[in-house]
Formats: sequence, structure tokens, C-alpha cells
Amino acid sequence: MLTKPFFDKAENLYDLLAANHAVISGSCTLRLLLPENDVCWMPDDLDIYVCESKVQDLLRTLMASKYKLTSRTATNDAPYTSSHIQSVCTLQHNTSRIDVIVSNSSTAISPIFQFHSTVLMNFVTAHSVFCAYPEMTTNQLSLINPFVVFCQPLRRSTLDALLKYSTQNIQYIACQQLHDDGQCCKDLLRSTDDESCMWLTCPPQPNPISQQETFPCVVKCRLPQITYLCHPLHHH
Repeated sequence: MLTKPFFDKAENLYDLLAANHAVISGSCTLRLLLPENDVCWMPDDLDIYVCESKVQDLLRTLMASKYKLTSRTATNDAPYTSSHIQSVCTLQHNTSRIDVIVSNSSTAISPIFQFHSTVLMNFVTAHSVFCAYPEMTTNQLSLINPFVVFCQPLRRSTLDALLKYSTQNIQYIACQQLHDDGQCCKDLLRSTDDESCMWLTCPPQPNPISQQETFPCVVKCRLPQITYLCHPLHHH
């Protein structure tokens, strides 16, 4: 249902993701994770994350599907605060808009852990769904990424985004409210393969991201050490 405004067939989107090692994140993924009866909004665009080596192939496929490239913005001018974003390409087809976010690292998912809110630290691959903070997210609760607030100039676009999700019934809470929950708020690394994260995988095809790489997403609760980390680690 969520792919309907952007692709005639969901399979076309999943084939696109698989061929380019890309993922979906942002509002579409959040909407997928939230309880149906508690949500009265629908995403107005689709965010696809891809690494630089695959972006041209992905753009060609989208433009072959009648999408037109309307802008390409360098990360310094884009409404994103992630240092892992190289550029953002916007494509339009009638009223449907797709933003292609190009990662400057070797993987598509590294910018996702630099989102302003934990409620957005989720993604969909061709064969799976990942949620970094499932208990909070499915209850429409979120922490603010302190890096966005304390470690760089606070942008108007960030404030607008926080306000947007607040009006969509996302409740922002203080980390002190979670100190008794070891899964959500500890001075320890959180990664895509720890037991507190959620992976929903559709067999029989494995997810190459989950098998080959680990991405720590850290919440440290004492300033000024509060930070999120996102570096690819390789299993030995």
C-alpha cells in the first residue's frame, strides 16, 4: 500500500533495491512500523538511500520508469544534517516524488543513524525490515539525537522536522525516562545485530547488509559525550 503512489508494482521497487543495494528509510518506513489504527497520516515522498557507486544505475532505472530528475543538491545545501550524505537527488512523476539520498560511505545505511530522531532509525531492504529502537518506535516514542542539537549549528529544517513528527503523534522523551531500560539508554554500543534491534526478514533470500556489516548506533546519555556512531565493522 505504501509503495502504490510511487510504483505500479511493489516488486519493481524491491527489484530496484536489490539491484542497487539500496534501502528505504524516512517517513515511509516509519509509517510501516506504526500501528495502523493509531496513524492518520501518509508519507508524501519516498526516501531511497544508496551508495555513490550505485546511484547512477538507480537513477537510470527510475528515469526509465517515467521519473524526471528535477534537482541534485550537495549535502551542504540539503535539508539533512548527516555528514555521511554526499548529495540528494529529487525525482518527480506527476504528483509522486522520490528523494535519492547518496551516502558518501561504502554502504547506503550509514546516514540513517545520524537522523535527528531515534524513531527514524529504521530501513527497509529488498528482503527485510530493520528497526533500531522497536519498543520505543512502535509506541510512538523517540529520543532526539543530541549530536544534531549540541554538536553542530541547529538548522531551521531540523526544527521543522521535529515539529512535523510531533504533530504526527510522535512523543519526544528525555533519556532520563529510559535509564531503567537497558535496551534503550546505556553507555554501550548499539548495532544492527544486537538483540535489542528488530530484523524482520523474508526467507529464503538472505539480507546482505545484515550478514556482512555491523553499524553501531550509540546513545550515550551524559553530555558532552552524547553521540551517535556509525562506522562499518566487519565480522572476523
